[in-house]
Amino acid sequence: MHHTDIDGVPVLTAPGGDRTTAALVFGVGLRDETFAAIEVTHLVEHLAMSALPKSHLRCNAVTDVDTTTFFATGRPAAVGAFLEGVCRALADLPTDRIDVEIGVLEAENCSTADSTLGALWAARFGLAGPGLVVADGPGREFLTEDVVRAHARRWFVRGNAALWCRGPLPEGLRLPLPDGPSPGRTTPQPRPQTGPVWTVVPGAGVGLLLGATGPWDPALRLGVEVLLDRLRDTARHTRGISYSVDSVGLDLHAGHREVAVVVDARQGQEAAVADLVWQQLVALGDAGPTPGELAHAVAGFEEELDADEQAVVEAELADAAYCTVAGLPFRPVHDVVRAWRATTPADVAAALRRARTTAVLAVPEGVRYPGPGAPVEHRTLCTLESVLPDGETFRPPLLTRLLRPVDRRTLVIGDTVLAHQDADGDVHRVPWELLECAVPTEDGRGVLVVGRNLCTVRVHEAVFGRRAVAVVRARVPADRWVHRPVARTEDLVAAS
Repeated sequence: MHHTDIDGVPVLTAPGGDRTTAALVFGVGLRDETFAAIEVTHLVEHLAMSALPKSHLRCNAVTDVDTTTFFATGRPAAVGAFLEGVCRALADLPTDRIDVEIGVLEAENCSTADSTLGALWAARFGLAGPGLVVADGPGREFLTEDVVRAHARRWFVRGNAALWCRGPLPEGLRLPLPDGPSPGRTTPQPRPQTGPVWTVVPGAGVGLLLGATGPWDPALRLGVEVLLDRLRDTARHTRGISYSVDSVGLDLHAGHREVAVVVDARQGQEAAVADLVWQQLVALGDAGPTPGELAHAVAGFEEELDADEQAVVEAELADAAYCTVAGLPFRPVHDVVRAWRATTPADVAAALRRARTTAVLAVPEGVRYPGPGAPVEHRTLCTLESVLPDGETFRPPLLTRLLRPVDRRTLVIGDTVLAHQDADGDVHRVPWELLECAVPTEDGRGVLVVGRNLCTVRVHEAVFGRRAVAVVRARVPADRWVHRPVARTEDLVAAS
């Protein structure tokens, strides 16, 4: 792997054939958005791609939780033109296409609000960082030209980019990105947790999330590989209650890694799959894997490296580019293999025992599941309690409460918290210190208060009266308001 620099952008190259494969990687993804601007990164990606001329070049772009990547394979000159075109488009986005590209996003069905993986991250981090993946945001009308351009100016800059290239580097390649340093990511704070928990989440699968802090530890990753293998053997091949078993790693920073295991389940077997996931995690942490299981996992890794040398080279280049924009140490794949070979069953058992205290086990909504039992505590996805806090109390009118049981609700506005008790007695709380934003209702007579703890409280004049709305509005700091934008011309025409 060779390191160079073009127009201030780090470039990582490796030799290949006559054709060029290259990818321009930016250190921005869904985790870097806000609730008010969900999908803005994906929209920037679409706008940039829409500005490129029509061609037969194999090219595309993808936005994920951590990165946004533009990539192409073809003749070197064509790939170079693609990369330069992307850079120029990012410097001056065709924002007149915002409504069209939002429609494309909706057609792409890009929302992951029901994914088990997103729900796991939300269970750990609330409505912040990767936990934002679980949210839909306030609506498409909030993705205005100002919002989109501000996001692009902050994140799609030369200081937050890296390019990797296999094959000939396009001659005379230019990367005319806007100037700007890496903006730096805010690391979300995990929800306080003193031991393993289980929770109910939207989605169809069973999930397990394990966290690790401190130096890189190959034992945890290797232990998860053994866990996946055991789950495939038991859930799929022996019992036939699952088809897919997979894992995803996410680095919050150099000293904090999250590893998620996601297992689908045959309808009606979700509880059995959840029990199996937990039992196998405990067994591996208590007794460790067998030497044969470790050897099988290492051999599988080695087989992947031997099977497709070209794919391995590209994967290593992509990982190096990702580490460059994410500020992470890069580890060559053969160093990882050597570390796996040196890992013992005792190392794996110890790593999984440490991670077990951070575990979040997730089961789908609607599943009758009592939980694994002690010491795994049940925890709701949002902050749900049974007792209202102290504060000024508001209720719907008495006649409304008598005629409509669903309106037997209570709102409490306190010095430190906003709370809402529904007709079932459940209390949702948004501490003011965890206020993500406040969004006026479409009719202007209320406000939706959104907490980073995943609780939302809707306060409306028709339910709790004008004074309740006024008190809430007075509590919300100016920088937490998400004001509805002025309707665009085409929206006004459509409404007429």
